[in-house]
Amino acid sequence: MTNIDIFKKHPALYLPTSLEDNTEVVDNLMNLKACVGHEIIVYGTVTRKGTHTTRRNVRFSSYEIKDTLTFATFVLFGDINDRITDDNQPQYIKGIIELENGLLKINKASIVDENKAGKLVPIYSGVKGKLKKADVNDAMLTLDLNSEIEKGTELIHKELERIFGPIYISILEKLGFVGCTSIANLFKSCHKPSQVNEFYRSLEMLKRLSSALMAGAILKERIVSPVSAAKASSKINNELLTKYVPFTLTGEQFYVCTKINERLANDGNALDGLLIGDVGTGKTVILAMAARQVLLSQSNSKVIFLAPNVSLCEQLRKEVTAMIPEVQSALVCADKNSYSASARLIFGTPALLNMQFDNVELLIIDEQQQLSVKQRRLIKSTHYLEASATPIPRSMALAKYSSENVFFLKQQHLPKEIYTRVVHKEQGTELMHSIKETLSFGCKVLIVCPKRDGDGNANKMIDAESLANSLNSYFPGLVRVYHSALDEKECETVLNEFKTHIPILISTSKIQVGLTIPDLRHCIVYGAERFGLTTLHQIRGRLARTPPPYGINWGKFDLFLPNKPSETTEQRLNVLTQSCDGFYISEKDLELRGAGELLRTGNKQHGTTDSLIKNISIDLDRLTAAIQYLEAFMKEMEQPQVMAS
Repeated sequence: MTNIDIFKKHPALYLPTSLEDNTEVVDNLMNLKACVGHEIIVYGTVTRKGTHTTRRNVRFSSYEIKDTLTFATFVLFGDINDRITDDNQPQYIKGIIELENGLLKINKASIVDENKAGKLVPIYSGVKGKLKKADVNDAMLTLDLNSEIEKGTELIHKELERIFGPIYISILEKLGFVGCTSIANLFKSCHKPSQVNEFYRSLEMLKRLSSALMAGAILKERIVSPVSAAKASSKINNELLTKYVPFTLTGEQFYVCTKINERLANDGNALDGLLIGDVGTGKTVILAMAARQVLLSQSNSKVIFLAPNVSLCEQLRKEVTAMIPEVQSALVCADKNSYSASARLIFGTPALLNMQFDNVELLIIDEQQQLSVKQRRLIKSTHYLEASATPIPRSMALAKYSSENVFFLKQQHLPKEIYTRVVHKEQGTELMHSIKETLSFGCKVLIVCPKRDGDGNANKMIDAESLANSLNSYFPGLVRVYHSALDEKECETVLNEFKTHIPILISTSKIQVGLTIPDLRHCIVYGAERFGLTTLHQIRGRLARTPPPYGINWGKFDLFLPNKPSETTEQRLNVLTQSCDGFYISEKDLELRGAGELLRTGNKQHGTTDSLIKNISIDLDRLTAAIQYLEAFMKEMEQPQVMAS
C-alpha cells in the first residue's frame, strides 16, 4: 500500500518523522534570564509594537510579551503575523532566549498552539504534491489513536503470520518485540510519547520490524517461485551447444552457461533468473546458449527475446541467429513483423506484448532495466531469464538478496583500456584537439547530450541538434544526429552510416543500450552531471567493442561539464574515473540513489525502500543482517513448511 493508502486506512502505521519538544514552558518572565541560550516556550500577554519590511520587501512585525513584572521582545515574519489578531491576548511563544544590552529577546520566535504547549508533539510529513503536511498533522490530532493502534497492530501481526507462518510469534520474541517493546506499545510511544528518548527508541525498534518484514518477504519470494513447473528436457552436450560460438568461452562464461542450462533442463524447477553481465563480458553469448539449449532439446518450443528498441533487437537477432542457424527466426517491432507460425526464435520490442504466442518455453528480457515489471511478465512462459549490464539499483539489490536465480559475469571477454576523465569548460579547446586526434587514427567519435533539441531549454543546456549543427561547421559532412524523435527507419539509416563511413555521431542516451559500433574509440558526454552513474557506464560500454588491427584495445571517455559543478557532482563522477568495474559502480549508485522496491512485484526502481510501516526507510545493511539471521533461525526451527504458499 502507498503512503496515502496507509494514512487513510491504517493511520497508526503512518509514523511521525520528528518530535517537537514543547515541554519547557515559562510563565514567570523574571525567570527568563536563567534560560539565556536555551529554546523554551514563554507564556504571557502579547502586544504588537510595529510593522516593518526588510530591504528585500519581507514583511515582519515586532512584539512585546509581558507579565506583571517584566517583558521580552520578539519579531514574527510573513503570514504568521496574522495569527495574532488582538493586542493584550495571552500567547505561547517559542524561541531561543537572548539578553542584549540588559533586555530580553526571543530569537527565531514562533507561535505555539495552546493544545500543544507543555507536550511532546509528534510531527508528520506530507506526501509531495498529494497530501499537505498541515492536513496530516491536523488529522492525526482528531483520531482515536488507541483504536487505530489496535487495528494497525492487528494488520502487522496478520502480515507477519502470512510471511512466516505460526513461528512468527517466536521470531517476534527473538527480536525483542515483547512487553513494553511490543508492537502496540511501540506505536503508542511514537504517536503519544511521554519521553523524548522513548520516542526515538521506538522508531529504531520499528525500523527493525520493517527490516524483518521485508527480509521475510524476500525469503518467501525465493522459496515460492512465481513461475509454473517446467517440463523435463534433456541437456544437450557441450560440443553441440557451442558449435557456432565464434570464440572459445572463458571459464566464467562456461560455468554460468552450464548453471543456467541445468536449470532449464530440470523437471519441476522452472527458472526465473537474472543474468548480470558487466559491459563486454559476453552476456549475449550466454543468452544465445540458453536459447539453443531450449530450442534443440524441445522440438515444439519457442524462445522470445524482448528488448527495449529496434536497434538492439536487430543486433541481437544478427548475433544470436548466427549461433542458432538451425531454427527459423522472426522480428517483431512497430513497423516490422516477420512472424509466422514456423518461427521458433522471436526477437521484438514491446510491440510483442500485443500478440499471443503458444508454447513459449523461455522468455529472455535483455536490458531489463529499460522495461517495466508489468511489461516483463505480460508474455507467459515456462522460464524467464532477465539480463542487465550494470544493473540499476533495484536489480543490484535483488541480486544481493536472492540466491540460486542470479548469475554474474564479471570478466571481460575482450580486454580493453578505457581512459576516463572529467573535463571542465575551460578545457574545451583541448577537447576539440582530442576529437581531431581520434579522427586522425581512422576511429569514430560519439558525443552524447542530455536533450535532443532546444525546445523548452530555459537553462541553455546544449542539445543534440544544436551541437550537430555547430560541429558541422568544423567537420562538414562528417556529423550525424541520433535520437528518439527520429522514426525507426531514420534511426536505422543513421546507425548504419555511423557503423560504416560517418565518423562523428551526436546522440542522446538512446545510444547507451547494447549497440556495437566498429572502431568507436572516443566518447564525450556533454553535461555529464545530468546522467546517472550506471547510464554513464553503459554509454562507456559502447567503446572498444571491436579489437584494433594491432596494439592495445583502447578508448577515451570524457565527462564534459559546461557549468561549474558542485563538490558532490564532482565526487560522484569521479567514481567513473576510479573504476571501470560495473559492479563497483552499481554499488556506488545504490548508495547514492537507494534501492527502491526490492520485491519482484515492485515498480519503484530506485529511492527509499519501505514496507507497511511508513515514513521510516529500510537500511540495506540492516536488511542483509535480517535476512541472514532469519534464514538461520528458520533452519534452526526446522520448519520448511512455514513458507509454503
